[in-house]
Amino acid sequence: MVLVADRVVEYSLCTPAYRFRQGGRDVYSFPLDLTTLDNLLPERVDDRLGTVEDAQRPLTPSHATRIQDYLTTQDNWLLGTLLLGIAPEAVDFRSYQGDSADAVQDVGELRLRSDCLETMKMFDGQHRRRAIKDALRQLSQDGRRVDKVAALRASAVPIMLYAEGNIDALRQMFADASRTKPIERNTVARFDLQDAFNVAALWLSESSDLLSGRVEMERASVARTSENIISINQLAMALKTLMVGYKGRVSKDLNSAYLLNPEELHETCWIWADDFLPAAREEYDALLAGEVDNSEIPQQRSGTMAYNATVIRLLAGCYYEWLKDEEDWQPLADFIRSTSLEPGKREDALLVDAGLVIPGGTTPIARAHQVARAIDYIVSCARESNG
Repeated sequence: MVLVADRVVEYSLCTPAYRFRQGGRDVYSFPLDLTTLDNLLPERVDDRLGTVEDAQRPLTPSHATRIQDYLTTQDNWLLGTLLLGIAPEAVDFRSYQGDSADAVQDVGELRLRSDCLETMKMFDGQHRRRAIKDALRQLSQDGRRVDKVAALRASAVPIMLYAEGNIDALRQMFADASRTKPIERNTVARFDLQDAFNVAALWLSESSDLLSGRVEMERASVARTSENIISINQLAMALKTLMVGYKGRVSKDLNSAYLLNPEELHETCWIWADDFLPAAREEYDALLAGEVDNSEIPQQRSGTMAYNATVIRLLAGCYYEWLKDEEDWQPLADFIRSTSLEPGKREDALLVDAGLVIPGGTTPIARAHQVARAIDYIVSCARESNG
């Protein structure tokens, strides 16, 4: 509370901040502890005026819940910067350096006026804001998590506050902020080690005799001229299919169990990669035996779909479905090996008969329902062939 021009001005926030210019606006950067953030920042409200909503995308509760689960289960969590706008008249910035002409004016105390606080709008970060609120409430209700809730309340997230109150400008700022390129899937697979299947894919890319030196790490897919078999993110997806099926989902509990005790996961992945795949396809067998060099892989792509990521994932799905009722995968491998994966081949073409490739086609159709149906077809045919 400060006396200004014979009247009292109340402030809802007073905090050290750094001021700079961006896009013709003053911008203030500062950290905000989670308790203050929960009490201060605007939420998405359910009213017809919708001044907050109009600066954001629709709130997706499931997305906020995923972030909430991340906050409550991880100690070394990380949240990005929240972006907000506020009317310029709501901001009172006092430089620590005074008013001298040669002073640095950009470090000081930021004060937000209480009577103008309703002009604050969040244009990026509403799911994180909701997740923080719900995580604090959840942990506060759990008497066993006292230390965790105390640690969260003492933590902070970075804030970027733009001196901009015009709703149309904020909408444009949201659109501009959303142009940022998302993280590539292969980068996520390499860096997110809280996913057991990313860890397994990285391990397999180094430990497997078939895959070692043949996994693409820099791109999210394999180029036709590449000497690699599959990309790291595609391999991680194939391993998930291997363990839970093509239509299955990995629960948090299962993921945590595999992270704590990865031996079963790794052994299954290794058997599939170095035993089943070479038994099921002569292309892999020749690579494993050294009869085919990596440099020959690009030209082989024109004669076989064995190096297609959808086909490799299909083989993982077939392996999973077969072992639900059988103990020995060899009959499945023998059946698959006896069929053709030659692009465009009509006679004895497994993937054409399975509905995954059109007659005369050269690439699989990667629609989920068609891949799932092809897996069921191949497993059914293999069982009939096995008697």
